[in-house]
Amino acid sequence: MEISKVFALAKSVPMIRVPLANRFVKGLIQYRGQIITVISVRKVFDLPEIEISEDSAHVIVRTKYGLVSFLVDELKDIEEITRNIRIEVPKVIHGVDRYFVSQAYRIDETLLLILDSEKVVEFRSDRIS
Repeated sequence: MEISKVFALAKSVPMIRVPLANRFVKGLIQYRGQIITVISVRKVFDLPEIEISEDSAHVIVRTKYGLVSFLVDELKDIEEITRNIRIEVPKVIHGVDRYFVSQAYRIDETLLLILDSEKVVEFRSDRIS
């Protein structure tokens, strides 16, 4: 995600499940007095769910709809990216996955994909097949 959209990083925050919510929605958390919707990044990319561990974290981002938390498996380094390593999003990433990726970068032998948080938040569950 773009660092300019990140409001906070949080670990070990109790979460409340929300029945009948969009399949991306994992639950709700309370953070600094605000109720924030939690979106599972694994669900967004149709990956199997795993147990929440001590490495799991919330990346709380600002969107035009307010704060939203993206539940991630773990936090890694913050990468400073130069424009000259930006590449076209590879064609092997297609369908819904491609829709959510705003940019792609090649860093050494690693492909870094930038998630478009606004598109994830705006995506309606009735479009999901």
